[in-house]
Amino acid sequence: MTGLTAAAACVLLLIFPKEGRDGAAQGVQICLAVLVPSLFPFMAATQLAAESGVCQKLAPLLHPLMQRLFGLSGALAPVLALSLAGGYPVGAGGIAALYRRGVISKEEAQQAALFAVCAGPGFTVSFIGQTLYGSPVIGIVLFAAQVISVILTGILLKAVRRPSATNGYSHAGTLPPQPFAQGLVSAVNRSARGMLSICAFVVLFSAVNGIAARLVTNGSLQTVLSVMLEVCGAVTRSAGCRPMWVIAFSVGFGGICVHCQIFGILDDIAVRKPLFFLIRIIQGTLTALLTQGAMCLFPQTVSVFSTASGSAPALFGGSAVPGAVLLAVSIFFLISVKQLLFKRR
Repeated sequence: MTGLTAAAACVLLLIFPKEGRDGAAQGVQICLAVLVPSLFPFMAATQLAAESGVCQKLAPLLHPLMQRLFGLSGALAPVLALSLAGGYPVGAGGIAALYRRGVISKEEAQQAALFAVCAGPGFTVSFIGQTLYGSPVIGIVLFAAQVISVILTGILLKAVRRPSATNGYSHAGTLPPQPFAQGLVSAVNRSARGMLSICAFVVLFSAVNGIAARLVTNGSLQTVLSVMLEVCGAVTRSAGCRPMWVIAFSVGFGGICVHCQIFGILDDIAVRKPLFFLIRIIQGTLTALLTQGAMCLFPQTVSVFSTASGSAPALFGGSAVPGAVLLAVSIFFLISVKQLLFKRR
């Protein structure tokens, strides 16, 4: 299966070199204009907080809140906060750093990795709201919906997973905290390597999106593919021509490109991929529902959204409900592909 996929990819690149090249170029532009400025500082800050022992020092203070909400150690609270502020892979980097230093258990790392995934304000407010729609209001609504969906899925996981009794801030860590200067150097180096990996995935999936757009002529199927593959390209192509719930779902779901980035960072933790994929669907659905609710509750927000996309053709024939059903069916269909690509260890 892997060999056939690689062979097919090579053939498509030979047949459609321009589409692949243009898609890759768009991915490079997204990395330079959006991802590096918005992600790298938060990735470095998260790594530094873990390396220097800041998370361990704050753990006793924040443990009661984290334990009550999510059944997790208080050391994960700064990581979760920086994940919400920074964006998708920031939380994964902090979780991996705390686990590597022995501050949290593997079970805690696996649980936190399932829901500490969020598009930060740099992406939702600056890129989607201001750049694509010309209004930060849209980005603020999307970001707020993302934060609420993260909290709700974290609470849901606590209810169904029953965290072990060893969870807590008693994990002193097997490695001592590093001095600030040493921790800063280590944090920047690790973040730079992580940023390079993230950008590589974005360029690759942008090239795939470019070829897919040439092969698939149906607009609705193009939207489904872009939402499944890569979130930056999905929101760029959908803005102004698709209903806002499509944008919101795409932001909450993240796309397989983001999933690959997170799996690469959490390689030693062995997150259950099918469960992770299911949680992404739940977060995407919650983000879409909360965004739709905000449009109904705040008339000014409705006006902004309507101005941005009121004349856009509806996805899958004009009704959001059957469109959502068809999109969900498409997602579950792709679970089988996901399991082939990322087999559980």
